[in-house]
Amino acid sequence: MNDKIRVLSISSMFPNLRMPVHAQFVKQRLDALSQYVDLTVISPIPWFPGEKLISRYCNRHEIPIATNQNYYPTFFPKFFSIPAILKPLEGLFMAYSVYAWVRKYNKPDNFDLIDCHLGFPDGYAGALLAKILKKPFVVTLRGHDINELYKYPIRIRQVIFALRKCSRFFGVSQALVDGAVKLGAPAEKGCRSANGVDSRRFFPSDRQVTQTQLGLDPQLQYMVSVSHIVKRKGNDILIRALAILRKKGYSKLRYIIVGAGGNEEGDFSGFLKKLAAELGVSEYIHWIGAVENTKLHRYYSAADISCLASEKEGWPNVILESMACGTPVVAHSTWGVPEIITSENLGFLVENRTPEAFADAIERGLAKTWDRDAIVAYAKDHSWDNTAQELFKHFTEIV
Repeated sequence: MNDKIRVLSISSMFPNLRMPVHAQFVKQRLDALSQYVDLTVISPIPWFPGEKLISRYCNRHEIPIATNQNYYPTFFPKFFSIPAILKPLEGLFMAYSVYAWVRKYNKPDNFDLIDCHLGFPDGYAGALLAKILKKPFVVTLRGHDINELYKYPIRIRQVIFALRKCSRFFGVSQALVDGAVKLGAPAEKGCRSANGVDSRRFFPSDRQVTQTQLGLDPQLQYMVSVSHIVKRKGNDILIRALAILRKKGYSKLRYIIVGAGGNEEGDFSGFLKKLAAELGVSEYIHWIGAVENTKLHRYYSAADISCLASEKEGWPNVILESMACGTPVVAHSTWGVPEIITSENLGFLVENRTPEAFADAIERGLAKTWDRDAIVAYAKDHSWDNTAQELFKHFTEIV
């Protein structure tokens, strides 16, 4: 007889056939959690009539209703959503979609806890479902569901409603927990539950050998960034920083850009390539495109320094992933980032999000002698299994 806690996880952010490299941090957390609970995952997919006629959304219909490629049952039911126009109602429509799935394919008594992976729309949908099905629920805050919430007055009320009704809410950084409390969430329900890193996927390899394998010149220096190529990630700042450093004499410095457009957020690469041409640095930039999560370690290992110029981040996994490969990080000091880069032996925080400030920090990073073994050891202390064990304790107490 299976006596594990039965968890229904709802996550609008989860890899699927259309976006295989999307939200790997959610999947890796659930992979680890599935070792301790009986897990079912539902990742609702937005849908609206006529979406096939719009290039940004036309291939959503290719996503199958279910997949057996994970350690746990995973489903992708559709829910009604018109971008921008009906965004405030997404939680309601998502709740209806998941409820219909539960009634059709499962039974309300087949799970003990609802686990929601964003404040909005997942958290609000979970709050409505929990009330109907009379189950406890928890919410995880990941970044934009709190740090950009001030822009959306209707969402604020929905998210705070969910955080007041849930049994517990988790922030991937303490900064997000504190931000939620400032907006009106109950402090006694908030807990920090940081993301982790899989050291089986992210590990150091010989830099020169790896550079040769990737077709890079071991005689040069490399800075790398890994992110979606969208405006908020700040690749333009790093391109400008590259131009500044080359003018200062760093003729061997190259910039490796790993990532692709953000599907729903568009593709910023056209603007970036035009900017690089205007600054005269096009030939010093390597455009890699999207890379599978299992192969990213090679690009971190090949780099001298890893960079993140995002405007806002909850707990950016790319920082720990880089550290697990022994590569120090230069990153904008926003929200949860200072909770990861806790020492200048791990990397440098950039307070002012400007090309000049990043150029200065990168220059310092290239000049510093790093203890890469210590950086790797620090990252290994932040494992996904540790995160899963902490969550399991919370779930056990709740159930």
